Amino acid sequence: MKTEDIKGVNSISKRSRFRPKNRHKKPGGLVEIPSFIKPIVVGDLHSNLDNLKKIISHNGNRKRLNRRNYVLVILGDAVHNDQIGQFKEMKSSLEILEYIFELILQYPHRVIYLRGNHDSFDERLVKSGIAQGLEFRNYLLQKRSRSFVKEVELFFNSLPVFVISEKYVITHAGPVRGGLTREELINITDYPDQYYQLMWNRINEFRGTPSNREYNAHDIQETLRKLDMPEDSLFIVGHNPLWNTGDTTGIWLNVLGIKNHHILYSGSNTLAPYFIINDELEVYFAVEPEKKVLYV
Repeated sequence: MKTEDIKGVNSISKRSRFRPKNRHKKPGGLVEIPSFIKPIVVGDLHSNLDNLKKIISHNGNRKRLNRRNYVLVILGDAVHNDQIGQFKEMKSSLEILEYIFELILQYPHRVIYLRGNHDSFDERLVKSGIAQGLEFRNYLLQKRSRSFVKEVELFFNSLPVFVISEKYVITHAGPVRGGLTREELINITDYPDQYYQLMWNRINEFRGTPSNREYNAHDIQETLRKLDMPEDSLFIVGHNPLWNTGDTTGIWLNVLGIKNHHILYSGSNTLAPYFIINDELEVYFAVEPEKKVLYV
């Protein structure tokens, strides 16, 4: 893919019909999807291009994207391999990012990519001692060009962080502690701490007092209240794969007993799950589970 192609992607982002302008006259951090448009929601992929391709081709999703009443919502963190021993491997990150760029060019305004904590070249983005953001930047400089890197960085920095519609909200990591208003979400880059939280917060799994980077049911309720949303709205996030549950499908519904709060993870070691939101939440898997043989 050439630098000019990514410039085209960034141009589409600037003209987004679903993103109200912020006070700086740029597309804001909030995406407002009309109720007649149905989202196909894909969780964190972490460079698993095979899962994304399977989701796109599964159950008529490609045909859906050719229609005007569907959008693809990617929850962020499509890049950076998260498999043990593969944290420095960046070839797959470039491949999946370019594939997403191709989707954006093919389906303008029907692919919504939310910013996750890994959608950055920041040298502080470190996993097990490996600065994945910096590693990815250096890999792109080696394999592409400095202008290519500049356009990718513009893409990352301009991404929205929150989706709202009539019956649901979607973000990468989780709600901000205490919630945010619509205007604050539109102007999220003016609130660095809240911006950070939307990309990094994790659910408080242990039911104790949440830390400053954790959220609980109260924060979900406050978010919905400040957005004037119904209390039973769907609240969908990624970022926090609860592998300790023993479930490897990639979907955790009504997480920790919080009704309608769902975590979606679509990367490696999952069944490539995704949601479609029609009148109700529809759950799909693009990978068939392996058949288990029981010995008796």
